[in-house]
Amino acid sequence: MFDANFYDVQTDEEFWVSGPKRDRTDTRYGPSTPEVESEAVDAYRAFLEGAPLPGREHG
Repeated sequence: MFDANFYDVQTDEEFWVSGPKRDRTDTRYGPSTPEVESEAVDAYRAFLEGAPLPGREHG
């Protein structure tokens, strides 16, 4: 895992997971739009507008 911090145990696919950032610098390399799963779009948009992340309401 030279350039990844997680991998899929079933496929051995390596990937980088980063927490969202309100300044939208979520991606690892350069400016680009992060891939957000459809189930998380509403929570991501709310986070960008100032809401806490689900599960992190108290810190």
